[in-house]
Amino acid sequence: MKPTRNSFSPFVAAAIAMMFVVAQAQAVEPTFDCTKTDSDVEDAICASSELAELDVELARLYRLALKGPHLGNREAELMESQRSWIRSRNECWKSSLGLETCTANSYAFRIAELREGYSDARAEPGASDGPFAYRCDGLDALVGATFVKTSTPMVVLSWFDRSMVLPLVHSGSGAKYASDIWDGKPSLFWTKGEEAIFAEPGGAEMTCLVTPIG
Repeated sequence: MKPTRNSFSPFVAAAIAMMFVVAQAQAVEPTFDCTKTDSDVEDAICASSELAELDVELARLYRLALKGPHLGNREAELMESQRSWIRSRNECWKSSLGLETCTANSYAFRIAELREGYSDARAEPGASDGPFAYRCDGLDALVGATFVKTSTPMVVLSWFDRSMVLPLVHSGSGAKYASDIWDGKPSLFWTKGEEAIFAEPGGAEMTCLVTPIG
């Protein structure tokens, strides 16, 4: 997990998320030809504006990374990792989470991976932001957070060797992300400005603060 400076603050990320939600509320088409799908997952993406938005954002990041000035000799690595990810995504029809949830999570994880691993993917603002680093009381590791700001917002969290995706849920203040699909136990990430509350699956709530990088 390598959070970087090339990101907006989480406060700004939360503030502008709604603009992306409004702008992308209309029907969205994915970046591939929906008349030539060859998997149940691709059919689901074509049938869902929410999944199509994720496809569009991922394609944007991939294009920035592939065409950016800092890729160096990593082109073959990037292209192969993208092909490998597509194969993995297309296995979501087998998931116990359900095809759409698995597919959305797969996109979110890949978005976070590109933003973390390729600086050029962070060169322009779009429907994702981060990664940011949070230091949490009682946790001997930084928590990385990448925010997906489509019409179904999510946060991708990573700490130690663990990672998870949490969807945005209703809250009276701040941006609250929560789910019980990870280990079948409740998980939480609730941001308010530069602060956050984080709970690992089934764990106690911890107070966190954005940590400057460098």
